[in-house]
Amino acid sequence: MLKINFSKSAQKILKSLSPKHKHQCALKIQELILKPLPNDVKSIKGTSFLRVSVGEYRIVYQYTKENLEVLLLDKRNNDL
Repeated sequence: MLKINFSKSAQKILKSLSPKHKHQCALKIQELILKPLPNDVKSIKGTSFLRVSVGEYRIVYQYTKENLEVLLLDKRNNDL
């Protein structure tokens, strides 16, 4: 099982979310621990980072054999 590491900004944003969104993100992060490359994951071009959408939010992360690093958790910008 992977160990989770959150960046300071990801921790701050996660704490500020509404209970509904916090729960959605927590469930997705738990899924990523078990399966770091789900079907809905996309890579960010030019980096080793991955992103996955969760409701209105996007989780940017990377992983190694031992760690899952949540780098950023931010609101999606799809409101056009």
